[in-house]
Amino acid sequence: MIKYLARTTLTPLLKHIPTDRKWLRPFYQATQLQVKVSPYVSPNLPAAFSGLSLAYAADIHYGSYLSQERALEVVRLITRLQADLILLGGDYGENAQTAEAFFDLIPRFPESTPVLAAIGNHDHMGSGANIARLMAKMRAKGVTPLRNGVWHLKREGRTMAFCAPDDILAGFPDFTPLINGTRTADFVVFMPHSPDLVPEAKQAGLRFDLALCGHTHGGQIALRGRSLYPSSRYGDRYRMGWVNENDSDIFITCGVGTSVLPMRVGTMPEIHRFNLSSGNSLRAGEAFTSSPAVSSLINCA
Repeated sequence: MIKYLARTTLTPLLKHIPTDRKWLRPFYQATQLQVKVSPYVSPNLPAAFSGLSLAYAADIHYGSYLSQERALEVVRLITRLQADLILLGGDYGENAQTAEAFFDLIPRFPESTPVLAAIGNHDHMGSGANIARLMAKMRAKGVTPLRNGVWHLKREGRTMAFCAPDDILAGFPDFTPLINGTRTADFVVFMPHSPDLVPEAKQAGLRFDLALCGHTHGGQIALRGRSLYPSSRYGDRYRMGWVNENDSDIFITCGVGTSVLPMRVGTMPEIHRFNLSSGNSLRAGEAFTSSPAVSSLINCA
């Protein structure tokens, strides 16, 4: 009943939130999707892949708090980034049923653009959850699900590997096929849904250069840079933004949607385009900051 009321009453009202009422601002902020275009510079990146662009989005959470209209607009924005590859970080719905409904709803991605996708904890949730069926619907829309899987991109005799395990909370992550599938790659992009899998991957012996993660929502409600209720077992170690550990660059997006409550404090929804180049790496705060000239703010309410 609560979710029904949220879907039929609260979600439509989110379109009409007055911005001058401070107590309503957290609900307004949850609808202000930012599109961030950022450079990523790494000395580990082969010159063959310099100039490659990656679009990245996670935690769409289609359902009670994110309407059909907004879900379609998010996909349009991702496509309009015109990246060479599109990477999706899991949690497509608020549960397994709405995750399937999301892929039923959206148009097929252009065949010219590879789309790779991780599986999140919400994609496993709910009665009747069927990951095999969800992945079949993903493939029908031009999306390659990476559930304990690896995908290779080859250029000029060099190989970039993209890999993702199953979710750590609700799935069965297996690093063996990831290690075997990336062993000879020149550059590895690790894309787990949750950053909690980063230390586990390192402990298992997976080598990667860049990790793209979701799940945390940037804390969703973060006061003075601290999550009110961290969703990570590591607290705010992987709350949002860039982290460098053991010579690997780790990025945690704040995601698109929300869970539990349709509100955000101290964090904004976002999708990304990363423009890759090889060269001397800079500190995360310098190399990866979005340029105001190419970043835009989109109201997807």
